[in-house]
Amino acid sequence: MIEIKKQMCISVYNTIISRRSIRRFQQKPIKIEILKKLINAARLAPSGANLQVLEYILISDKDLCSKIFDTIGWAGYIKPTWKPIEKERPVSYIIVLTNDIDNRYYLRDVGLATENIVLTAESENIGSCILCNIKRDEIRKFLDIPDSLHIDSVIALGYKGEQPVIENMKDSVKYWRDESEVLHVPKRRLKDIFHINKFKKNI
Repeated sequence: MIEIKKQMCISVYNTIISRRSIRRFQQKPIKIEILKKLINAARLAPSGANLQVLEYILISDKDLCSKIFDTIGWAGYIKPTWKPIEKERPVSYIIVLTNDIDNRYYLRDVGLATENIVLTAESENIGSCILCNIKRDEIRKFLDIPDSLHIDSVIALGYKGEQPVIENMKDSVKYWRDESEVLHVPKRRLKDIFHINKFKKNI
């Protein structure tokens, strides 16, 4: 039993370190059972004061996916303006809603729930990208979302059509694509953010 738990811990950690934001997807549908699993993972995330203010809309219909795609701004650091071509678009989306933006914990709830979604997706080899540059008024209109619900974000989903590469961050947080169209993502080094027992100044 101890060995099984140890293997599960390793599996969770490996899922975390392998996850990247994906913006190019295979055009292979995701089974509804897997999509429901992602929502269930979000449902079980920690919630401030256990108020559970989040709700979700799952989009898998092809026409609705096309409408959602048109409301999204993609990869803000990449110039000129870039977005996935038609054969690389997401095949499903999750719309993240909250019923109480006055709740001081709601953004923390969103972070925890969306992380559960993208990690569960990663465990199924499904790529994901959390998107906040979205046209909320348009989404509200064609999905008939009541005014009582705030549209926080959209999570794009699909089997991976790319594999971004992690780079040690030097002088910029901006991700970029190389001449082979591989996405490179700068991340701060562990030693630059890690303190033991007291704060240490980086030299």
